[in-house]
Order: sequence, then C-alpha cells, then structure tokens
Amino acid sequence: MREEADSLHLMVAVLPEQKDFEKEKIALNPSIVQLVKIDQSGFLEPFALLPYRDAHRETIYRYFDEFVVPKAP
Repeated sequence: MREEADSLHLMVAVLPEQKDFEKEKIALNPSIVQLVKIDQSGFLEPFALLPYRDAHRETIYRYFDEFVVPKAP
C-alpha cells in the first residue's frame, strides 16, 4: 500500500509546482485535479486504500478472523 500511495503522491506533487498550474488546471482531467486536492488535504493514503479494500475484501475478512479477532478455542 505504501508504494501505491507514494506513486500517486509523486504523480500529483509535480503538478502544483508547475509555473501556470492555476491557469492550466482547467485543461486537465477533472479526476487528476481532484487527486491533487486529495493529496494536498492529506487523504491520499485513505484514497489508495479504497480500491484495495474492494478488490481484497475476502482477504481482509480472513485477516480479521485469524489475527485481529481470532475464534475462541
């Protein structure tokens, strides 16, 4: 998960540093602009977790069942 969040951060961190970002952002894909806002707000890690959660729901449940709240013996 850390690698995904770092990759997203690197991708969007360079955009606001561009000289005319505020003028040019209207030409960008709205999803990219939203991702920049998510990163600037400090919510990039939770955002990266959402797709993982949907794709690996059963693995997460199994983890909770086996390690977080194991069944009583």
